[in-house]
Amino acid sequence: MTLTLEHPTEVALAAADVWTVPGVQNRLNHGFGSGDAGESLMLEDLESAFAERRIIDAKITRLSVDAGEMMKAMRAIAAPHMAQSSRSVAELLVDVGRISRAEAHRYYRVGVATEQRSTLLGQPLPIEFGVVRGALDDGSIPLDSANYIISALAQASPRADASDLLAAQDALVAFARECPADLVRRVANSWREALDVDGIEPREEALAALISLRRTIRPNGMKRYIIDADPIGAAYLDAAIDSHVGANIRRPSFDAPQGGLGEAANHDAANGDAANGDAAADDALITQRSIAQLGAEAIFELARHGIDCTNTEIPIRATTIVVRMSLESLLSGLGEANIDGIEQPISAGTARRLAAEAQIIPMVLGGDSEILDLGVAQRLFSRAQKIAMAERFGGCAWRNCQLPPSHTEAHHVVWWGRSGPSNLQNGVLLCSKHHHEVHRNNWMIEVRGDVPWFIPPSTIDPRRTARRGGKPPRPPRPPV
Repeated sequence: MTLTLEHPTEVALAAADVWTVPGVQNRLNHGFGSGDAGESLMLEDLESAFAERRIIDAKITRLSVDAGEMMKAMRAIAAPHMAQSSRSVAELLVDVGRISRAEAHRYYRVGVATEQRSTLLGQPLPIEFGVVRGALDDGSIPLDSANYIISALAQASPRADASDLLAAQDALVAFARECPADLVRRVANSWREALDVDGIEPREEALAALISLRRTIRPNGMKRYIIDADPIGAAYLDAAIDSHVGANIRRPSFDAPQGGLGEAANHDAANGDAANGDAAADDALITQRSIAQLGAEAIFELARHGIDCTNTEIPIRATTIVVRMSLESLLSGLGEANIDGIEQPISAGTARRLAAEAQIIPMVLGGDSEILDLGVAQRLFSRAQKIAMAERFGGCAWRNCQLPPSHTEAHHVVWWGRSGPSNLQNGVLLCSKHHHEVHRNNWMIEVRGDVPWFIPPSTIDPRRTARRGGKPPRPPRPPV
């Protein structure tokens, strides 16, 4: 039987097999599938529901503080029924709300941090995180973002100036109003390191002391390895895994693509901007073996190589760990450094030791040894250009995509088939999935001040609201 659906939303619903859900069927019967108006109504309903949730979360944070004060007061007067009540506010929230203990702690932690304080004489004090509280109470930021901001700035506060903390709070709340909580966490950690440079090394040592490996047997007989890695260990492990995965997702494949991949490849070819290599074959290969499987294979290959010492050939391709730091930090050993793909920064002293061990030679891209601007005559971007793009955008530039540069392909912002040049101003890095998404659905990309903004087609968002991608913004750096 062949089912023909014209509207993309209906196609997605059919693929998800949700036609039998009464709520979905009701929406379809009342105009949900009637074009842009139906999609706009759905988006408005979704936004309204999340807005209501943010207001309710803010109310629960206030009530959790009230509950804590009441419990303290009742303990002070030795109320007889206290022995049968919850032992902590978190436990009370778990019992009443049937939520997880982690979520209960999050409500209470944010509530206490944003509560009105007073002196011993009862005089009111400024709220420590007043900006966060205002945004939380008016529903403009979610609870998770508030928690990340408070946690990061609280760690920096013992050694940071009060005015700098307030500026950081303003900047983070403004960012949290527009961006997902995961990005807020990354930017908040960047502010923490900028405000508390002296605290980087102690935090680095504390994380190194927490490295661990746990092994468990799953019911189906598979063995599970759970690794807690510090930033340095994670950098080495990620480099090895990403090299293996990156090599495999770009390996030529001569098998016929399954499903709709061939059509997508034809679309890319018609527009003159397929990936560097056969993008459809890449998707077919990823379909056969997931990125998670390829990552596991990389670890197995490293283990086999370690056991078979007579084999001198390293089982992974040569790769590079990019450690980024300022010239002042490199010379002085003070300040911080960042490893590509690792959120937690390392101290400048550790970065200098890594540079010495790896015999890293400083190199400036774009000099006489390498031409970065190739113009229209050459279609594919050069390796040096891709390195420069990785510096500019991180890995995949798509909003909230965490794939590293080794998993990406260079994409022409103005398609090559439409006379788009192969230069840095016209290039972004995209993983294969999002590269195909841009072409299939005709997303527009605008780069504004090194920040890529993705503009969806009206079939996805009738308002065509631009969505921020690329690396999250970094706070201004204080002088070393």
